[in-house]
Amino acid sequence: MPETAWTIRKSHYIMKDRWLRLRTDDCVTPSGHVLDPYYVLETADIALVLGIDAADHVILVRQYRHAYGSPSLELPGGAIDPGDTDILAAAEREMHEETGYTFADAERVVTLNADPARYANRMHLVRARVIAAGPARPDPGEDIAVMRVPRAEALRLAQSGSIVGAVHAAMILIGLSGRG
Repeated sequence: MPETAWTIRKSHYIMKDRWLRLRTDDCVTPSGHVLDPYYVLETADIALVLGIDAADHVILVRQYRHAYGSPSLELPGGAIDPGDTDILAAAEREMHEETGYTFADAERVVTLNADPARYANRMHLVRARVIAAGPARPDPGEDIAVMRVPRAEALRLAQSGSIVGAVHAAMILIGLSGRG
């Protein structure tokens, strides 16, 4: 299986804003095949939190997702800001903003990419024991309902397609398959 990087002959941005950048690269594979244009989506890395409370319930959020056109049941989380150097701190910030919960302890479990053929960002799963710490303070434009579900129910939701975000479902399955 070849793992040699492609040669990029030229690259430019078609679109850039604070949330998304679309880049086109003129690439040549190691075998000499030209791929021009090759589109790459760049977004911020994401921290997702598999928060588990003292009663062994998983903390999920439900919110409307415009691209999907319906509400989506998800793990709390969000963008890792450019100045963030600590993934656990960024994950705790997002958890607290969206749910009002904070970390009692936490660990980074895995880092994945939603679609390595198209996306340049990474998604980090943080598994945490959480405690209620006050009211949620979601960002403007976020209308979030916080849900506590038993561990077995979270697994069922991820396996049944009730959690429609593939990365969220995968992260729940990965995060609940190990210890903790």
